[in-house]
Amino acid sequence: MDTIRIEQWADIRELVRMSIGTNKGTWFADTSFGSELWLLKQDGKVDGQTAGTLERMIRESLRWLVDDGLAVSVKCAAERNGKNRIDYQVTVNRPSGSPVIVKEVWSVI
Repeated sequence: MDTIRIEQWADIRELVRMSIGTNKGTWFADTSFGSELWLLKQDGKVDGQTAGTLERMIRESLRWLVDDGLAVSVKCAAERNGKNRIDYQVTVNRPSGSPVIVKEVWSVI
């Protein structure tokens, strides 16, 4: 039986969501995989700096896409929207030149 590597997945959107949604250090195959967004939830508040922190954490969690050649670059823009919510958009620029955009919402609650 052939092993399917995560880099072989065709849907980059799913890889982005999986990377962001997995708590760093908890994935059985690679403890460096995932994000540290759980730290923001643990803090329990959204303030003027949270959107910038979220952007940084997301970019860090997706750096492997560039390192593994699945993307040329990864950008993230986040904006506070209300008391406990941050809207964010990830743009993954693929080697083929076609950008992939993933829009999501992060919430403390």
